[in-house]
Order: sequence, then C-alpha cells, then structure tokens
Amino acid sequence: MRLAARQSAAHRLVAAAGVALLHLLAYLAVTRVNAARPTHALWDLSTVLDDVIPHLPHTWPLYWLVYPFVPIVGGIALLRMPDASFHRAVVATTGMLLAGAAIQLLIPAHAPWPASPAPMQRLYHASGLVLPYANLPSMHVAFATLTALLFSSVTSSPAARGAAGAAALAITVGTLTLKEHFVVDAVGGVLLAFVAWSWWRQPSRDPPALERA
Repeated sequence: MRLAARQSAAHRLVAAAGVALLHLLAYLAVTRVNAARPTHALWDLSTVLDDVIPHLPHTWPLYWLVYPFVPIVGGIALLRMPDASFHRAVVATTGMLLAGAAIQLLIPAHAPWPASPAPMQRLYHASGLVLPYANLPSMHVAFATLTALLFSSVTSSPAARGAAGAAALAITVGTLTLKEHFVVDAVGGVLLAFVAWSWWRQPSRDPPALERA
C-alpha cells in the first residue's frame, strides 16, 4: 500500500514538473517570436487604472511569492486529488498555458516597466530571459489564481482557503505595483485561470472524494 502511494506521488510530481517545463519552453518560444517582430506590431494595453496604480518598488516580494506558492500549494492540491481529478488538473493547466501562449502571439504587448525599477527587477530584466513583450494575459497571475482555486477546491478549511486566496491576490497586487503588467494583463490571467478551473470541475470532479481529502 505504501509503495503504491509513493509511486502515485512520484508520478504526480513528474507530471507537475513536465507542466512547469512546458510553461518555460512556451514562454521562451513566444518571447523570441515576438521580439523578432517590428515595433509597430506591438500593442499598448494601458488604461486609466494603470495611471492610478502607483509604482511601489518594495512590493517585489509579493511578485516573487508566486515561485514558492505555485509549486508548494499547487503540489499539495495535486497530491490530495483523486486520480481522475489529478489527470484533469494536468490537462486544464496545460490547456491554460498553451492558450495563454497563443494569445500572447496574437496580441504581442508592451510591458509597463518603470523608468526606475526595483533592484530585484533590474537583475531580473537584465538576465536575458525576460523581454518586454507577450504580456497579455499575465501567466504570473493566471498560475497564482488557478493554484488558489484548485487548492480551495480540495480543502474544507476556511482558513486555508482564505490564505490561498490572499496569496493569489497579493501576487496580483505585486505584479501591478511593480509595473510588470498592465491591469488588462492581470484581468486576462484571472479569466484564463477561471476557465481552466471551471473545465476541471465539470465531468470528472468527485465531490465526496475531494471533501474527504
């Protein structure tokens, strides 16, 4: 019994790592394609709300919170799911990131980077992996939102659900106040996550099993 449980956990971790690798490859492919486009092919998606939201360089820990939040909290959610729900979650997440990549190719957009970014932003932007394109939707916000939704669906603890939701909201706030994304990008990420989560919930969702997890 323990061996089977370990094999199942290992299988789920490998699948999750595969999704993460696919996300990285999709991101690199999209940014390289969009970087090769002429400047006039880029979209400016700024709104009045973006002018209202201040640039707060010290909120960078909120922005970077997504990197421990998604693998840790998302991993807990995946491990708690029944097999059918787990496999559907992998498909939903994969579909979300591929849809996001397709939108980014169709609507290559400027990044609202500030003239004086935070020190952590300067290191990030100078890494050569980040380009000021492909920002609609914000996959940063999408993954944080989907992680919170999946985790909240497999736990009955109001406190745990609230904490997950608060973390996703904090990540979104950090993304906007660091000026890594426009408001439209963040809204697009939230909507994309809700579509993926809604699809995940439909045919294979097993409420009794999820409630016992």
